[in-house]
Amino acid sequence: MDAKEWRLYSSGTMKEFEEGFFRVDHDYILKSAQFAKAGGCTHFNLESSKGADKNSSILYTKTKGQVEAEIEELDFDRYSIFRPGVLMCDREESRPMEWMARKLLIPVAYVFPTAITTPVSVLVMAMMNNVVLPADKKMELFQNKHIHELSKLGETKAK
Repeated sequence: MDAKEWRLYSSGTMKEFEEGFFRVDHDYILKSAQFAKAGGCTHFNLESSKGADKNSSILYTKTKGQVEAEIEELDFDRYSIFRPGVLMCDREESRPMEWMARKLLIPVAYVFPTAITTPVSVLVMAMMNNVVLPADKKMELFQNKHIHELSKLGETKAK
């Protein structure tokens, strides 16, 4: 993504924001899936979002739902969609509202770890575990709680 595309995604008019957001969160992801399919990839993993719905009136969830559906049409042998909660991570770029929301969610995540948050390390471990597990379905949809469970497979307990 070049600087102009990032600017369109992060500032400017609402129309510019929407176009930039769609380009990054739909077009680039779909094109990556198309390249993967053309290159012989048989199992595609997509990190999407809780609430993704192609029929939503909300840009974010609608875009996530649209790209999920369009990748499914590519007909991978196996297609895994991960819909985590709020990703808990430290970002290099400045996103003050997101930073504040994550700070407010820390106590919630401590008491209810699978309710609405997902540490990025948990998501990555779940995706890695899923890749090596045999599939019983062509398309798999993992919501937040299942992502947390899947991330723990293979853990050994300290003695």
